[in-house]
Amino acid sequence: MAGRPLSPIPVSTPPALRALVQRLRDVKEASGKTFAMLAKDSRISENVVRRALAGKGVPLLENVTAIARACGRKEDDLARAWYAAKAEEILPGARQLGPLMVTSRAEFVEAMIFLRIEGGYPPLRQLEKKAGSAADGRKRLPHSTLHLVLQGQIPPTEKLFTAFMDALPVPAAHRRNWLEAHRRLFADAPARRAWGQPPPVVRDEPAALTSCEAADRALARLEHDAEIKRKTGQLKEPDDYELLGLGYLNSSASGYQWPDEAELAAWEAEAAAQPPSQTDVGLREKLRAIIDRSEPA
Repeated sequence: MAGRPLSPIPVSTPPALRALVQRLRDVKEASGKTFAMLAKDSRISENVVRRALAGKGVPLLENVTAIARACGRKEDDLARAWYAAKAEEILPGARQLGPLMVTSRAEFVEAMIFLRIEGGYPPLRQLEKKAGSAADGRKRLPHSTLHLVLQGQIPPTEKLFTAFMDALPVPAAHRRNWLEAHRRLFADAPARRAWGQPPPVVRDEPAALTSCEAADRALARLEHDAEIKRKTGQLKEPDDYELLGLGYLNSSASGYQWPDEAELAAWEAEAAAQPPSQTDVGLREKLRAIIDRSEPA
């Protein structure tokens, strides 16, 4: 056989994926084709064929069916194995339920994911394109909204779910049951705001504060903080000595030497010998003029 042989399937490969890869390898060996021949007949590259048979990830459904056709096998047999491997990868441990068996919103979202897997698990943008646009030109199935729905963050509307079934597509015989299941589970779901509609006004919002009210509240907070500091001893009111700049007279500092009588007499004599300043003279004259005008004649 030309080309390098495949390595054994990794031990960590999940069971459903291991079964799919083993079936692909058996189909290739039974056909007797080399990788180059298989790539040519399936119209995909040899590297893609090797990755599909490596067992390191679930290959695309279109590549699995192409390999099956190139080997002369029925596509449906390998497609069913692919569904199981993909469900094991996306929803491990989940059980696929029909519309009549779904009893919760979480199970309904899981059922939507299973429907997507049955449709080949197309990308969300591809589903958006297949669903087309509405009469107003808007997308029927926006991929961003569908992503939030499949993540369980927002409920699907009936219009979006209908577009989702159209894009896959879901057989017509099952649509009625799926729509009834949707109405049963999402009847009380809050409706999303329509495009272009302003958000609702919240009536219980507090009234906006004016500048005066804001200032009053700020002063009240400052007074409250100051009162707390006074009660806890963190804030002390200044006494008369401190207001006059004579705080040293009320100071408890030790080591201060008061002047004796001789020093006080010397300071008084020195002050009396100095001539009065021009500022003191002018102030004295202004005070005398004010007194003269205020005294009754």
